[in-house]
Amino acid sequence: MALFRRGRRLIGSSMRAFSASQVSAAETAGGVVMPKSPGETKVVAIMGGDYGHNPIFPELFVRGLFGSLPSWRIIFVQASRFFTPGLIADADLLITSRHMRPDDIDFRPDGLVDSAGKGALLWTDENAAAIVANIRDRGMGFLAMHNTVSSGNKQIEDLLGVIPIPHNEIQPLWAHDLNGDHPITSGMGTFFLPLDEQFGAVVKSSYTTMLFQTTGIHDKRITVGGWCRENGRGRIVGLLPGHTRNTYAIPEFQEILWRAAHWAMNRNIPRFPGAVNALG
Repeated sequence: MALFRRGRRLIGSSMRAFSASQVSAAETAGGVVMPKSPGETKVVAIMGGDYGHNPIFPELFVRGLFGSLPSWRIIFVQASRFFTPGLIADADLLITSRHMRPDDIDFRPDGLVDSAGKGALLWTDENAAAIVANIRDRGMGFLAMHNTVSSGNKQIEDLLGVIPIPHNEIQPLWAHDLNGDHPITSGMGTFFLPLDEQFGAVVKSSYTTMLFQTTGIHDKRITVGGWCRENGRGRIVGLLPGHTRNTYAIPEFQEILWRAAHWAMNRNIPRFPGAVNALG
């Protein structure tokens, strides 16, 4: 059954009618993904998917935000077992928001199920090595959102250049001390996040650029909220907010996401088209 979406069209089993000479595709456990066309920007995303992180609103907002770019194809991976090194071999940008545990419930194509089983782990050593290699050697951009910081994989932690700090209660946050000298945050001021899970980080490398900090309204904790760095030919952006749809709905957060995606791919940053209301 097809598991990856291009807009609203399913990409999968129907492609098997093409010969190998017509389609050179990345085979995954869930079907066939159409190869990247000339001039196309291929974005692979895997976000949410456990009992504490809803996968629906991140996909709606990411598609709503970048859907205006006609050359972008955004492929959302619906379960960790469908993520493979081959899938990102020609990707321009990888977006993740996934923590260290296996998927709480595995994907079931049947539609009607009478039992649930644990799914796969995204952050295997094989997947982590492929992510690092594609960034370092090929220049793939990496947007590491929210709980990616707690991947539990040393290769990913070293790639991000930080030591994760666990979150406390879900609470309102201020985002402040935005870096006026960096194109991801230049010209932006303090903004309010009405409800989020405040992960933190200790920056390990002097080659990391801080983008902004957050302060918890309830516990008063101040910590890193965003940072960026380069590794080989690639660029990495870490953004720790993103637990709730409230955060994704904030125009300033959407603009940071817009700028970060382009910067991570080492491209010029087009003017932010304006906030989207992906939830209708």
